[in-house]
Formats: sequence, structure tokens, C-alpha cells
Amino acid sequence: MKGTPDKTVILHWDEYRMSWAKLSWRDWVQFRGYGASRQSLLAGVKAGEHYFVVCILGNCGELANVIPHKYVLSADARLVHGFDGLEEAERQELCRLEGLLSPTIEDCERYSELHARSFPVNLPPTHTLQPLLRVMPGLAGAQPGATCWQFLSAIGISHSGARAN
Repeated sequence: MKGTPDKTVILHWDEYRMSWAKLSWRDWVQFRGYGASRQSLLAGVKAGEHYFVVCILGNCGELANVIPHKYVLSADARLVHGFDGLEEAERQELCRLEGLLSPTIEDCERYSELHARSFPVNLPPTHTLQPLLRVMPGLAGAQPGATCWQFLSAIGISHSGARAN
């Protein structure tokens, strides 16, 4: 699985405790089915909908990007379904477009359209946002042009409101 664990913090919403908890890189990779066993498993969680945010930090620890994820887990803590709001053909098209080395303008426009539809489906529920902002790493250092602002704007955070008091 792509990524650098030392620059990535994965947070998982625990509905029972009403808080965000840090998930280890190893557990995240295992849950996503990229571990040695290739099983999608997350021990210790209940069945149902689960929200995750993957926080990617910059070189100085500032928040650079946030990727929200929403999944359904089975009673045996296995990944059943991921959400993206796309039909199967659209999902395949998005994957194809992501892999293009030299996309055309039309490819870029289509990718933006599909991504814009899939992104909001994965946003965490409103009641989780205040606790999220308290534990999200590097938020105060987020640079104005950073990709994280797509997520932050989507949950109602503006550039001026992101600085710590």
C-alpha cells in the first residue's frame, strides 16, 4: 500500500466512546486488505458504519491532506462495503483516469466530476466534527494552498478559523 506511515495519521470514529482514536498504520493496512494475510479485518470494532480520516502531514508536521473514508463492517469485523457514491462502471473509469500518465483535458474534467461526486459521501457525520478538530494533527500549521482545505472546507472550516487560539 502506498504511503509513508511516519507522515500519516489515521483516525477512526468510535461511536460508543464518542471520540476519534488513532489507528496504527499496521492495523489500517490490514483492515484495507493489503496486509500479509490479505484479509480485511479490524479487531475490536462492532458491526455497522465506520468513519476514518487519513491525515497526511507535511515535512514540518503541518496538515497537508485529509482523505475521509466510510465503510460498513460485518459482525466479524471484516470490511463489507466502502462508499464512493459511484456505479461500478464509474468506479472503474475513475481508477482508469487515476492511472493515466498524460490525461487529456477531457480526462481531467471527467476525473474532477467523478471525484466531486464521491468525496462528500465519505465525510464524517456532523456530530463527530468538534471531537475531530480537537485531535486532528497539524491543523494549526495547514498552509493556505494545501489539499487539506478541500476536506476542511467541506466540513465548514475556513482558513481564518483553522488557527489554534
